[in-house]
Amino acid sequence: MYLRVRGTDLPLDGELVVPASKYHAHRALILASLAAGESRIVGPSDARHVQFTVDVLRGLGTRVEPDADGFSVRGGPYSPVQETVSVGSSGTTLYFMIGLAALADAPITITGQKYFQRRPVGPLLEALVAMGVRLSATNGRPPITVYPKRPSGGHVRIPGTLSQWISGLLLVAPFASSRTVVEVSGALNESPYLALTVEMMRAFGLEVDTAPDWRRFVVEPNQEAKAATVVLPPDVGSAAFGLAAASLHPGDVRFRRMSLEPGAAVDHPEAHVLELMREMGVPMASNGTTGTVKHDGVRLRGIDIDCREIPDMLPILATLGALAEGETRFRNIGHVRLKESDRVAAMLQLDRMGAQVRMEDDDLVCTGVERLVGAPLSSYNDHRVLMSLAVAATCANGESTLTYPNAHRISYPEFLDDMGSLGLSMSVERDAAAGGPAAAPRQPSVAIDRAIEIPITEQVRRWARERPNELAIVEVGPDSVGATTWSELWERVDRAAAVLLELGVRPGEPVAFQLPNVREFPVIALATLRIGAVCCPLMPIFREWEIALALERSRARVLIVTRRFRGRDGVAEAAALLDGNVAAVEHVLVVDVDSSPSSALPTDTTISWRWFADALAGVAVDLAALDARRPAADARAQLLFTSGTTGEPKGVIHRFETLTRAVAVEIEHLGLGRDDRIFVPSPLAHQTGFLYGMWLAFFLGAPQILQAEWDASRAAAALREWGGSFVQAATPFLSDLVTVVEDGAEAPSTLRIFVATGAAVPRVLAERATQVLGTAVCGAWGSTETCLGTLSAPDDAAEKVWGSDGRPLAGVEVRITDDDGAVLPRGREGNFELSSRCSFEGYLDRPDLTADAFTDDGWYRSGDLAVLDEEGFLHLTGRVKDVVNRGGEKIPVAEIEELLHGHAAVAEAAIVAMPDDRLGERACAFVALVDGAGFDIGTMRAHLDDARVAKQYWPERLEIIGALPRNPIGKVQKFELRDRAREFEPPTKEPAL
Repeated sequence: MYLRVRGTDLPLDGELVVPASKYHAHRALILASLAAGESRIVGPSDARHVQFTVDVLRGLGTRVEPDADGFSVRGGPYSPVQETVSVGSSGTTLYFMIGLAALADAPITITGQKYFQRRPVGPLLEALVAMGVRLSATNGRPPITVYPKRPSGGHVRIPGTLSQWISGLLLVAPFASSRTVVEVSGALNESPYLALTVEMMRAFGLEVDTAPDWRRFVVEPNQEAKAATVVLPPDVGSAAFGLAAASLHPGDVRFRRMSLEPGAAVDHPEAHVLELMREMGVPMASNGTTGTVKHDGVRLRGIDIDCREIPDMLPILATLGALAEGETRFRNIGHVRLKESDRVAAMLQLDRMGAQVRMEDDDLVCTGVERLVGAPLSSYNDHRVLMSLAVAATCANGESTLTYPNAHRISYPEFLDDMGSLGLSMSVERDAAAGGPAAAPRQPSVAIDRAIEIPITEQVRRWARERPNELAIVEVGPDSVGATTWSELWERVDRAAAVLLELGVRPGEPVAFQLPNVREFPVIALATLRIGAVCCPLMPIFREWEIALALERSRARVLIVTRRFRGRDGVAEAAALLDGNVAAVEHVLVVDVDSSPSSALPTDTTISWRWFADALAGVAVDLAALDARRPAADARAQLLFTSGTTGEPKGVIHRFETLTRAVAVEIEHLGLGRDDRIFVPSPLAHQTGFLYGMWLAFFLGAPQILQAEWDASRAAAALREWGGSFVQAATPFLSDLVTVVEDGAEAPSTLRIFVATGAAVPRVLAERATQVLGTAVCGAWGSTETCLGTLSAPDDAAEKVWGSDGRPLAGVEVRITDDDGAVLPRGREGNFELSSRCSFEGYLDRPDLTADAFTDDGWYRSGDLAVLDEEGFLHLTGRVKDVVNRGGEKIPVAEIEELLHGHAAVAEAAIVAMPDDRLGERACAFVALVDGAGFDIGTMRAHLDDARVAKQYWPERLEIIGALPRNPIGKVQKFELRDRAREFEPPTKEPAL
């Protein structure tokens, strides 16, 4: 589902009824619930956030009855009728009700939507505890259990970051057993909202003494709320969207129930926005109680705006600033990033529409343009972002689309109807069918093309400069955790880059490194990229056979390995390998990720061996020399070896721009933001971990949580402890997480999206994961060569999310063809092909294989069989290429068969996939023996071990047969073997790998 908005030049005409203020409604309903007797709230509101407050109050036993004119509330002591109440997505409800829940006569648990797991509440909880409120919460986040206990009052301090925190203290303070003094520390934001809280408390007979600067409050104890009648004023915040639309288009728009007379007193905490709009040139007038905006066309002018008191108005004012003449600068915007989304980052999407919007130090700056262009946008499920960008889209050439199209219901349910009544075109629609000859692909946004112009290293440098002390990397070990800030990360990157320069690494030269998911991996990757070299990560499971091929092909002169990891001696393995002169390696750096005693490095060799930590400590950093090597956006960034069916690994080459575009498209598709935390259990040396873990986190400026050794129980704990919200990993990771939670582990409540790749997600697993983990499970298809091509989204229909491999991402076209290349209609199985701007440059030194990977008209041959349904969702049905997909890891069947053929007992061998509930597939080897020879699974494993083949590539079942089935021309008929393998029982336990 998405919101489609069409730009228009036509004049607007119509009348809007301004809804009642939800700010007043929240406070009036809550205070009425505390007052014995019946209170009357005049002014209807069907805003979803207000309904969340009503639901919580009813859960506490308060009778709230809505009618056509407002609400009747019968208040009194709270006596909960349920153990848990949900605030939904309403931050106001959450912050106001935590303290007041202590007045109930039974414990109550307050929860809410998942994004609250990432919103700050710790300072409020600390202040409430200081007032004597008894509560419990994990890591200062919901769910929060509040226990019956009258607050004791006292002297408390709280940051002035969010007014809702302070209001939450003031609302409960009158019911304490002794005087409460609240002092505000740091910068004070949003004081008009505090004034509203105090005035509404006084309306219900509760007294608060306030300092003139609103930084100190004194509340006497043992007060009683008195029933009252409150008339809700018009909601300026909702009216602002209509006012903005009316100012950006010629016409005559009337606003009932709201005077726009200059200087008129307006009872609303956001009333100042009217003065700001007037200063920008919005032509406002009034006729009695009806305000008007009428003009034949006016160009607004840029102004300077302090957001300290009106944070919620930044999105719509940014829309006006994007089209105003001159510069509009928004100051004091830090707390705007703590709302339903990071609204500053969200409004930078105006840049995608051709606006000139940028960050300058801590300010958001808009330099106005005369016209915008249509683009796909994300609302981040934030009502104000959705409505603000929708208004902007009405001033764009062409069409724009917005995710989470119903987010406006949270605060302004009538928004779409009201905009339509004025003549603007906004409609909620399902995604158009994608792929096939008749369907046009969804276009990527303008901003993505601009984003790829910035090397990922410069993005990280920016985070280190803007947010030096914020979290960048978390390392989760079996028994330990390490945290790294952005400034610490960048300092190590500079040092590592200086070491590589010292070793003579040249631009465009591969640097090979075989590392697990530890901090040194992203440090080395960034350092390599910082000096214009190419990352050549090698999977930790690779052994001498695979490593030798990769080093020979890449001709890397620098190799970085671990001293010891998971029982393997990386130094000994590398020394033995390099002693055979199989590579061009001149320097080996050794990373120590093991806590066991240090050992000596080889010395009697022509290769230079150094400890990585010693190299960092001893290097002299020449920043000018590093900056001189800044790479271009079209420079090569990655050389990743992937197994295939051609007899040896292929080196896939990607450039900066394709990798950045790939993550930007996924971020846009899923609505990811800086407040997400990216959990990375997939190996960073695999494209899933490298691109959709590390690179994606770098692009967002979000923390990445690395787990080097997979353990589902430890993963669930790490997700909880560090607030992990997004994971992209193979299906077995999801299956294991579900299993440990079903076995009694606490679910990671912050996890909101799990993109399952590498193998189809069984519907039953997706349903279990949704219920057990409370997360959206999204199917996807991707390859090392093309990155993600298709992906479902959390708001897709369940049968599509759980029963498909997704729909094409923006800028991707897909088609199904027969063996002659003719495009097949929807519903027909055939060869799955796609066209994408995230495709690789080619295979290293293999133009022949590169050419074979594409059709004559430039479409990538995936090697998969698939069906496109009528709505454009992809359903994989099998593979053309003979590769076994073991939990997302492609087993190089041809290579393993060739090695088996090399055993003296084996006459011929064929490997096929056998189904497996957990991994999707496992490898089964069918072997015909030389007459009189003996061969069993132990012999097979020993043979592959001697060949130094990664254990994950070993077949997990062996079937001895007389002869392989062949057709008349001698080709092995593997379909017969697959049919036999389907009858086998899966292993009862994991093989000893």
